[in-house]
Amino acid sequence: MFRLRYLVLPCALAAGLTGCGESSRDAPLPKPEYDPDAMTQAALREFDKNGNGSIEASEADASPALKGAFAGIDTNRDRKLSADELRARFDAYRSAGIIGNPVAVYLNGAPLAGATIKFTPEPCMLGSVLEFTGETGEDGIARRFASPDGKEYMGLQAGLYRVSVSKPGAGGETIPAEYNAKSRLGAEVYGGRGSSTLKFSLTGQ
Repeated sequence: MFRLRYLVLPCALAAGLTGCGESSRDAPLPKPEYDPDAMTQAALREFDKNGNGSIEASEADASPALKGAFAGIDTNRDRKLSADELRARFDAYRSAGIIGNPVAVYLNGAPLAGATIKFTPEPCMLGSVLEFTGETGEDGIARRFASPDGKEYMGLQAGLYRVSVSKPGAGGETIPAEYNAKSRLGAEVYGGRGSSTLKFSLTGQ
């Protein structure tokens, strides 16, 4: 049985990449159309369970991406995310550009090759960003990410995502369902304050 830990490291790579050509490989990423006000209201509707107008730390547990980004969004350090703080973060995505964030996956400290990692936008992103899928190389790192239409990009759009990690084997899926079919993983893709590189470390027998 595997146990997955999500490690947060200081952000070392954030670039306004625009792609390398017009082909389906390394195509320029479309610029998202964010609506910070609508996204803020959507996040509060989904996660503010006690109806006090903010998202508390315990409520953010429902969104692994939001939980991981909590400290960066909570600028006044009151351990809750106000509408103003959420709106400011969502607005910052507009200027974040495309984030050149390689994603590393390890198993028992060793790079996990041939794993598929999927980034599915949180519902509160309101369709502003694409779903992305990447595959790790021999070094356990995914650098290119494909959208549902098959185009590949050297980066991801800023936003909040649910994440799944999968690696099928001869007998079926080799990673437990809680990390793919029933994933509880998430990540914020963002190059500003409180952001992180993305590294997923799996341990198991």
